[in-house]
Amino acid sequence: MGGLSAAFTTDFLISFALIATVLIMLGLIFNLYSELSTIKKRYKKMMGTSEGDSIEQMLSAHTSTVNEVAEEHKKMRNRISTLEELIRSSLARVAVVHFDAFEKTGQGLSYCVAILDRNNNGVIFTLICGQESERSYVKPIEDGRVADKYKLTKEEEQALRQAMGKGFRE
Repeated sequence: MGGLSAAFTTDFLISFALIATVLIMLGLIFNLYSELSTIKKRYKKMMGTSEGDSIEQMLSAHTSTVNEVAEEHKKMRNRISTLEELIRSSLARVAVVHFDAFEKTGQGLSYCVAILDRNNNGVIFTLICGQESERSYVKPIEDGRVADKYKLTKEEEQALRQAMGKGFRE
């Protein structure tokens, strides 16, 4: 009977080892199922918002918004360029120089007004006041210079220099 008891003990140990292995496997399966369930819940939460939007729909909406903003940015840059050109050509630099055209008057009633844009294009108005009459002159200015057919007086040159020294800087 010694052989029967040894066989019984060996069979018992093998059965015990198999049952223990099955129980460990069941535990691992239960653990994996639990983790998979948690991952599924997190995935569903991420993929669908409370409004019913999926992450794909949200990404698509955000991509559309980014494209719209990029297009609007492009339009704004074009508008800014147009406005910069308009500002560059607007009359923004002004200088006035008063002077006595005639020694006897002494009241400084004569004057020159230089009006220029940012490219130093514009005009110089000159008004010479005398006791009996007034004379006015207008001379065009291009790139900070008067045309060859005109000559600037020292007062007009002073007004032009002052106007060119004013205005916007980039």
